[in-house]
Order: sequence, then structure tokens, then C-alpha cells
Amino acid sequence: MSKKTFNTPKRAQFIYFLLIFISGGALFFIKTQAEDQQNFWLMIFLLIVLMYSLMKSTKNWAYDNPKPKEGEEEAEKLVYKDKQIPTLEDMTKNIKKSKEKPTDQK
Repeated sequence: MSKKTFNTPKRAQFIYFLLIFISGGALFFIKTQAEDQQNFWLMIFLLIVLMYSLMKSTKNWAYDNPKPKEGEEEAEKLVYKDKQIPTLEDMTKNIKKSKEKPTDQK
């Protein structure tokens, strides 16, 4: 996919958020009314607007946050083999030592 298929992300995301919020709220409002007052075609239209805005916003989210490739994913993983991670007992000893030593702060 090229960059031309997507709008500027921040403004487009805000517009899509408004469309999702308004169409979802309107659908909820129409559905809470009595059955004889519900307009079927308006509900279908609002559902289409809701689905379209969800589709476009998820495309923008995927474009803004690309998934790393397999080779890149392994390189970004943290390696703790070489690091010395203290045990819980060592951490509690260090905390007790730091509490026992009064520091002169004048």
C-alpha cells in the first residue's frame, strides 16, 4: 500500500473517531425507542457509516504502527543472559541496608 491511500493521520483519526462516536450513539438512541418509531433504513445507513469509519481508522492505525518483520522482531527482544538480576532476598537486604544508613542532608 502506498502512502497516498491514507489521509494525514491525526486529523483523519479525529474525524473517524467523531463518525464512530456519533453513528454509534445515534444507533443506540434509535434502538432504544419504540419499535414503531425505529427507522430501519436509517439504522442501516448509520451501521454502514460506523463500519466504514472503523475500517478506515484501523487502516490508519496499522499504517502508523507497522508490525515488525520476523528478523527485526528477534533483534529487538531484550536479552537478560548477561545481566545480573538480583534475587528477592538480595533486594530486601539492599532495602534494609539503605534504611539503616542515615544520610546527612543539611
